Amino acid sequence: MPPLRGSIVGFDITPDIHPQFGAWGTTPNVTEIAMPLLARCLALQQDHRTLLWFASDLCGNPPAETQKFRAEVADALDLTPEQIVWSTSQTHSSATLPGSDAAGGSSVTRRGNFDPPYVEQQYKSFINHYINAGRAALDSLQPIQIQTGIGYCDTMSYNTRFPMPTGGTKFSRHHEEGLQSGKFFDPTISLVRFDDAQGKPLGALFNFCCHPATMINDKYISPDWVGTARQHIEATINHAPTMFVQGMCGDVNCYHIFGTPDQAGQSGDKLAAAAAQAMANLAPVRATPFDFRWQPVEIDSRPMFTRAEIDHALQQRLNFIERLDHTDPTATWCDGINFPEQITPELRKLAVQPQIDYLKDVDDILTHNKPYPKTITVIMGALRLGDLAALFSQGENFTLTGRHIRDRSPFPHTLICGDTNGLVGYIGDDPDIDRAGYETTSFWMMRYGGELRLAPAKGAVNRIKANAQDLLTQLRQLDES
Repeated sequence: MPPLRGSIVGFDITPDIHPQFGAWGTTPNVTEIAMPLLARCLALQQDHRTLLWFASDLCGNPPAETQKFRAEVADALDLTPEQIVWSTSQTHSSATLPGSDAAGGSSVTRRGNFDPPYVEQQYKSFINHYINAGRAALDSLQPIQIQTGIGYCDTMSYNTRFPMPTGGTKFSRHHEEGLQSGKFFDPTISLVRFDDAQGKPLGALFNFCCHPATMINDKYISPDWVGTARQHIEATINHAPTMFVQGMCGDVNCYHIFGTPDQAGQSGDKLAAAAAQAMANLAPVRATPFDFRWQPVEIDSRPMFTRAEIDHALQQRLNFIERLDHTDPTATWCDGINFPEQITPELRKLAVQPQIDYLKDVDDILTHNKPYPKTITVIMGALRLGDLAALFSQGENFTLTGRHIRDRSPFPHTLICGDTNGLVGYIGDDPDIDRAGYETTSFWMMRYGGELRLAPAKGAVNRIKANAQDLLTQLRQLDES
């Protein structure tokens, strides 16, 4: 069997700061670079199978926009989009990408195409970074070996969904409070080191499940805790490029939220200490056969709203704005959703307005019997490198889903890679769908990427897990064939 060939290239994607319109010319309030945004390109090849896996300090974009990025890079390198993997860290300090309207971390952040020629130039520069890195990675392919291991860090993350006695949920924005819920968060750090034929490190990968959301709706460009952790991990392998791949982090946040760059660094230090300890104890694994595949899964949407549901939800939101304006500027709770107390009343009003617009659109669909989507497509994939597998899913599944997939994997080592090839939306299990609230309700009650969608119905997670198991089993059966 031919050897696996690989290489890993690091590159900088830090935006320029427009003097008037901020980062990339799209986000006026983002004006200060706390840490550079970085990306990595891992090239893999065996026989005629080639894959480029990009991992970037970006919040992530809707699937259609992400597909455009993948297609443009693939076309420039004579590949197909299926040969491009686009993983994002989901840092909430990355600003809106040029040419996009997707938030770079907060839906209430002002963003737009304020200086079209400048934004167009920024987009060309942005995508060319990926094309050039991909070309460099392909040009430097060489036989590689793989070592893997596991680290453990339970001190810098927590599950944000705090169940309430009445059946709802509170989105907890405080680490110590969130821990009181007892809800699962995954402390596993999956680690992979790529060596040349002589055993010299070429690069590494670390996979962990936690939003990099220390700073939100702030002035900073930053990879958040990921940047600090990556620096420390790279120091253990002579500063060879290391890529971070996000897990299924939909309901897991880092220690601080609405915090500072220093606090992001503290979280990164905690993770890095655990990862560095594990990096000293990696073990070699078989690297071939190499293969990958993609497989969509259709999940059902919830039933269309009834007239009574629309009227109730609209009135709740209008009443919330009324309270903020006239009686209680500290109000945060609205129809089972707790908006952040850390943002101003004006921003809380901005946050609820897309939900009002959404409900009016839904009312129009109901009134005029217009068609609407009844399913949601999630593109999933899997990669095999001998005894190591990676399961890819568009974001944002909840963390317990990832744990179940890894526990049932037929491979000795399985990376759980969420936020890959675009963000679809929060997908919780049936109890979390019942509890509603932030994420499972709030995210879906607004247009995303221009689309109006209904939230996932119960049973969605079972479809995700079954599709993951099928993909991993297909790749495992390569041994038998």
